[in-house]
Amino acid sequence: MIANIKDVANRAGVSATTVSAYLNKSVPVNKTTAKRIKEAIEELGYRPNLIARSLRQKKTNTIGLIVCNILSNFYSVIAKSVEDSARKYGFKTILCNGDDNPEKELEYIKVLESSRVEGIILAPTGKNGGYIKEIIESGMKIVLIDRLVDGVNCNEVRVDNENGSYKAVKHLIEQGYKRIGIISGSMDITTGKERLDGYLKALREANLSENDDFIKIGDFKKESGVNLAKELLEGKNIPDAIFSTNLDITKGVLTVIRQMGLKVPEDIGLVGFDDSDLTQLFNPPITVISQPVYEIGSTAMEIMINEIKSDKNVEKAPIKKFLKTKLVKRASTRKIN
Repeated sequence: MIANIKDVANRAGVSATTVSAYLNKSVPVNKTTAKRIKEAIEELGYRPNLIARSLRQKKTNTIGLIVCNILSNFYSVIAKSVEDSARKYGFKTILCNGDDNPEKELEYIKVLESSRVEGIILAPTGKNGGYIKEIIESGMKIVLIDRLVDGVNCNEVRVDNENGSYKAVKHLIEQGYKRIGIISGSMDITTGKERLDGYLKALREANLSENDDFIKIGDFKKESGVNLAKELLEGKNIPDAIFSTNLDITKGVLTVIRQMGLKVPEDIGLVGFDDSDLTQLFNPPITVISQPVYEIGSTAMEIMINEIKSDKNVEKAPIKKFLKTKLVKRASTRKIN
């Protein structure tokens, strides 16, 4: 039979209230009494019901995190960062993989609500804006990461995607490339739109024509990189360089380049968006736009903690953090005369 708090109280010769005070550290308990309670707990194998305790205290010290693709290096690093920061502040995390699926995302938001999390850090699909607005208005703390949701004005942490893409394409142009292709994620996602905008800005600034054949839109997965790289490289009008807008797309592009017997940068230049150990190990190492991925997670968690601790009666403007990217030059481009 599972021991309860009354069993512990009887064994220790104290009241259930005293045991509760010892467990919750809400009231000081003298050393002798604390020792008896501790021994009783060990003898009975008592385990506190954390859920019930959280409901009584109206606090769970738990944060929900919903990411788009847990297999992605980008979101794996963010998940690690959020958890590291949460533990530093005495919080736990519940990780949910939304798979870039709006229905799954909404299901997880509701699960986290019912679990009484104190806030949700969310990389959104962009399709559940109405419900997200509703729960924010009801008091749920939300911090968006990497992406935005139309019509939702709340805390957010993301990078300057447009400027990052602009720097990538400008570098290719400075190297002498003129027929630059892009493979991007969905235009339904702000990240995809912003990275395409940066590409177009660099072309226009250099008076290079925009060629629809060179603009390929899919999703941010490797398979998309494979399929769209084939379209770019098997067509009649072949680019002399490709800008791939995330690490998974870059993996797909490199797969096709090697299958076709092409060499980087001798036959085609390549710049990616996202850095990792892999991009340095590729042959040749890939020139990339590096973004402060770990900082995205830790910053989001700091904003969340401040929100939880702030005066609920004081209305504040949402915090919007815009982190900078960096061009890391390696060996996947060359100077073209």
